[in-house]
Amino acid sequence: METPKYLQTLWSYKWLLAFGLIVAIVAAFFAGFSITNGQVESRAVKTFSAGTTVLVTSPADTLYQAQVPGQPVDPGVTPPQALDLAGAAQIYAYIVAGQTIEDQVVAEVGPLDEDTESITAIRRTTQPAGDERFPGSLKLPLLEVVGTAPTEQRAEDISAAATDAFLAYVVAEQEAKQIAPENRVELEVLARGAAVEGDTSNPAIPIVITGVAVFLGFVALALILGGIRSGREKRRTRSRRRTRDGGASPAPDGMADEPTDPEDTADAGDAERELIGAGTGPRAD
Repeated sequence: METPKYLQTLWSYKWLLAFGLIVAIVAAFFAGFSITNGQVESRAVKTFSAGTTVLVTSPADTLYQAQVPGQPVDPGVTPPQALDLAGAAQIYAYIVAGQTIEDQVVAEVGPLDEDTESITAIRRTTQPAGDERFPGSLKLPLLEVVGTAPTEQRAEDISAAATDAFLAYVVAEQEAKQIAPENRVELEVLARGAAVEGDTSNPAIPIVITGVAVFLGFVALALILGGIRSGREKRRTRSRRRTRDGGASPAPDGMADEPTDPEDTADAGDAERELIGAGTGPRAD
């Protein structure tokens, strides 16, 4: 079975392809890694999240009471009603993630990168180490303010700034609405968690794409050089054939013949006249 022409071409440029393979490996390495202060670091985009847990409570909170004592009720007056603080925590999550809080955070820590940084909040439903992807009790009045950023310190700064801005916002709203202190919602910071690393981008994708693209570039270069060399060899072969056949081949249709040298034409005429004169002289009997 005859080897395909393109494989023969690539084999003839095997040293070029070997050099291209080395260049592709180097390019792929630097596409996936960088060298900083003598250390190799991945270029994969990392994300860190830091959360601050806030308890939504009130002055009349019964969290630490074994029982609620009875209260005298005046005739014609309804007893006080406690609001659903767990439901309020869910609404507060939207306020934390809103534009008002973000503007205050930006003023505190600087502009946020839309691609890698964000402010979110969730109502906690599980144990402190639980995963909110698997909800637990929906009655917990706990709010977690989360800051996301490419570095640990930045994530913690965003979370802390968002929490402080939210606490100040709630107090300002209570003052504006003139809510009595005994009827206000109280927010208590329970813990400011350290940043934890989240999902990162796949570092293999840029490595593979860069390496393959560079090597294919050298393969294309080898095929182009092979085509150029093949064209030159064909022209040389045709030239040798014309030389071996004793002259140039007839001019193709549509092309004029090459001009004749005037001196060659004159020499040919003189020779013809000599031959004619020799044939017309007197004959000896």
